[in-house]
Amino acid sequence: MGFPQPDTGAVTEDAGIVGGFLTATGDINFGPFFNNDAGQWTAETISGAYGSTLVIDDDGVWTYSANNANASIQALNTGETLTEVFTATSTNGTSTITINGADEPPCFVAGTLIDTPNGPRPIEDLRAGDQVITRDNGIQRISWAGSRDIQLGIGSKFDALQPIRVSKGSLGPGLPDRDLWFSPMHRLLIKDPTVSLITGSNEVFCAAKHLVNGQTIVKETRSNVCYHHLMFEEHQVLVSSGCDSESFYPGAIGLDGFEDETREEVLGLFPELRTLPDNYGRLARQVVKKHEANLIRDHFTPAQVFWNNLIKRAA
Repeated sequence: MGFPQPDTGAVTEDAGIVGGFLTATGDINFGPFFNNDAGQWTAETISGAYGSTLVIDDDGVWTYSANNANASIQALNTGETLTEVFTATSTNGTSTITINGADEPPCFVAGTLIDTPNGPRPIEDLRAGDQVITRDNGIQRISWAGSRDIQLGIGSKFDALQPIRVSKGSLGPGLPDRDLWFSPMHRLLIKDPTVSLITGSNEVFCAAKHLVNGQTIVKETRSNVCYHHLMFEEHQVLVSSGCDSESFYPGAIGLDGFEDETREEVLGLFPELRTLPDNYGRLARQVVKKHEANLIRDHFTPAQVFWNNLIKRAA
């Protein structure tokens, strides 16, 4: 006689969306030795907390769906997660299905120029061991460099990962000094004086997607994109075309966004992350909340910039 075994699943914010919903599937079983559970589960639909449901049939096959537009899901920052636990009932007792919801790993788009001691270099040319210039800690060696080609476009489960274009001068005079492209959750360092009024900090990280204003910072449409990651012994602030932004942060959520081979490559370099992902250390800066990001976005819209400059001239 077997006993109901727990099961898990995962979804990623803005990725793999079907009809506006994030989905995951699985098959909960009996165990550890006897697993003939056909017809032994209670077929039902269970409501979750994030516009979500879990539908399970009498064989234990389940499907989870969550509304990607749910405010709690969209408020996730890198390194944060939401967890839902559902109780499934069978003839041999109950078990749990745990769903972890996360955001996608932050990345640079191929072609981004990264400041190094030998001048700006395309990110795709950088390798582990190469030196780059960091904002806080001077010259640092890259511990790991990775990349991933993603097919985008209508029908692609990754279409929500379309890159964000940050136009020249959209974050202030000369910031950046050329157009840049980032993945939606790549965090930029915002240093405008208004930031301290909004957040209480002089410098903060804000995800690129939260800065989209439809004019100078926009979500582009591509058929494919190559995203690159740079990781260091500690979380760093990198400089690209005058714009400061983060290096890869390998918390549990960041690692979960990678395929198995890539994740194992990172864990081989940082084995302590295998059991204790938080051992990597702290984020280089405070991350703004969604409502703070909205205020920062509005501050950088062209119309608001125009009025701010007009007021300064009149003062």
